[in-house]
Amino acid sequence: MLKINLKLSKDIKKDNINVFCKKIDRSIKSLINHKLITVTVIDSKLNFCERIYSNNKKIYPILGQKNMPKNIWSKKVLKNKKHFLCKNKKDIKKIYYDYETIFSLGCGSIINLLVLFKGKPLGTINILHEEHYYNINDLKKIDFVTTFLIPYFLEHQKIMKQKTK
Repeated sequence: MLKINLKLSKDIKKDNINVFCKKIDRSIKSLINHKLITVTVIDSKLNFCERIYSNNKKIYPILGQKNMPKNIWSKKVLKNKKHFLCKNKKDIKKIYYDYETIFSLGCGSIINLLVLFKGKPLGTINILHEEHYYNINDLKKIDFVTTFLIPYFLEHQKIMKQKTK
């Protein structure tokens, strides 16, 4: 993990967001593995988000803005400022509107890592694998990567703000 930390620390100084997200993708894959990973930035008012990275752009392309959900997920992640873990298809079906697409990719467990800065949610790293694949220990193994995305997310929030003017 120290090796990953040192590498990301150096790369944050030179990489654009897409290149850096690919490195985050590889780092997480090496630590806990995944089938799908996406990265979303939340606007500063917590009304909408934008997907800025996906390792499967055919199924989950880089998109424009979508409204933030008002459900269990938003309460835990946005209000309580916690990471989110969904271990099985039954729970995914209750929360995610695109559960059929998620299941079609062979995924049945999800980690949403919250990126926070000064107590404010900036976005999430969304990591998916087969059902019952992830547990609380996996969250602990990868939590550190969120801090590396803070400058990129703050920069993208400025872009999002310009779009809404």
